[in-house]
Amino acid sequence: MAAVVEPVLTEEKLRSLLAEGCEQSCLDFKTMCDLSHTYDVVALVKDIAAMLGNDQGGYIIIGAADDGTPVTGLTRRHLELFDESRLRVKIAKYITEPLEFGVARHTIDGCPMVLLYVAASPRGFHIFTRNGEYEIDDPQAKGGKRKGFEFRRGEVYVRRGTSSVVWEPADRERLIAAIVERQKEQWRAEYRDEMTALINVRLAAHNLQQLPAAAMTWRLDAGAFDELALELMRRHDDIPLRRALLQAIIDAAEIPSSDLAELGTLLNRMTSIAALALTYRQDHWFTEAVTALVRIYESPAPTADQLSALQRRLLIAAHAYALGAQAVRAKDWTAVRTLADRKPQGPEFDYYRNWLRHAILHASRANLLDQPNVDIIGRAHNVIRESPALHTDAPSDSDRLLDSLCRFDALTGIVFLTDPDGSGSPSYHPNFARYRHHRTEPIFVALVGDPVMRQQLVGGNDQRFADAMITIDAMARQAGFRYDGWEGFAYTNNPAVMTYLAQHATNP
Repeated sequence: MAAVVEPVLTEEKLRSLLAEGCEQSCLDFKTMCDLSHTYDVVALVKDIAAMLGNDQGGYIIIGAADDGTPVTGLTRRHLELFDESRLRVKIAKYITEPLEFGVARHTIDGCPMVLLYVAASPRGFHIFTRNGEYEIDDPQAKGGKRKGFEFRRGEVYVRRGTSSVVWEPADRERLIAAIVERQKEQWRAEYRDEMTALINVRLAAHNLQQLPAAAMTWRLDAGAFDELALELMRRHDDIPLRRALLQAIIDAAEIPSSDLAELGTLLNRMTSIAALALTYRQDHWFTEAVTALVRIYESPAPTADQLSALQRRLLIAAHAYALGAQAVRAKDWTAVRTLADRKPQGPEFDYYRNWLRHAILHASRANLLDQPNVDIIGRAHNVIRESPALHTDAPSDSDRLLDSLCRFDALTGIVFLTDPDGSGSPSYHPNFARYRHHRTEPIFVALVGDPVMRQQLVGGNDQRFADAMITIDAMARQAGFRYDGWEGFAYTNNPAVMTYLAQHATNP
């Protein structure tokens, strides 16, 4: 799956999805959908029901050809029918709640369009409660019409490739496994309740030091884990925290390569330690948690094939980006540098030594991502949404989160391209370029105006830094064109940026 599914319905997201250029299991294009016609209603409901069974849900875009090109045809009347409350009533005739979706209307290149987001169902799948009937003109039928069926009562539809189809045994097994995975968090909560009772007793008696070290485990639910980690940091009780990090490294290597959800939970907990350390200025624990993530990156599951190893490493990179965004918002440039220049140990890292570049480049080459436009930023945004510790300074839907992700991506490029030991610009891609220019440019303005910030990030070589900015700008302008994203330093003509480049770049 190349498209990143997230609860975002902006024009920026729509352009990114159209640029995918093809339909996917989580992305469906329709040239037209008239909700005043019964057939169009039941056809849309079928696709919505199928996407409810996806691990992350999906998007339906109306007003686009199969290659994502915007097309004319939708009118104001069509758009008015896509009111969310009215659409919910139509869907509820055929499938039951819970049902989470969102609708937005945009105009791209003069073409009205509808962007529909469908969240993954907590139930795993939905059974149709009535037939998806519609009438077909048929001169040979009685009355000149006959019934057609898009789906029937009792059926379950899933996405298979780019089609919505009736489920088969293999689909049932996959959906049941997903339901079990969702239940794991509830089981963790039950375990949390038992541990919380013990923790509360110790806290009340001021005897937290008597709490078993094993109580600090990534298997706790998110809330309990964060509370306990923070309390241990406050009391300078190092042993349970260090044990949790060391055990996570061991456990990560034993998680089956196919179980990315379980690995994601473990990574969320390790990232929470680093995030809390950033927030409360516990630099030592930030470094230890990042080191643990690098250790996990170095050692994929022993039975993992190459593709599974890349998927795991891409997931780790997304967590690193989530942490990097928090460091940007905290203006902790030393932490940004720590995340951006980690170099894993091992022969496979002899050429692409930077862990983020290694993960993104190899995942792209394996077609895990839409090469070369790798949306690691969207994946990291989902990681932030899942972990409260990663956005204690902003709501989960704040634009500040996406802005900081774009800026961290730009800073990774600066760090990488100014590193004399780096492996060269071909392995860097400006992922921020697909997003609007205003999200990223402020970090470049800050860099040219703050010599202390530059020193902490890249040292004091102004020429090397200016040359890296020019290289990144050229790459980003080329990559951002198809998304209406990055426009270039010359476009905004910021005086501070242009003056700095003129003074220090080799070829301004």
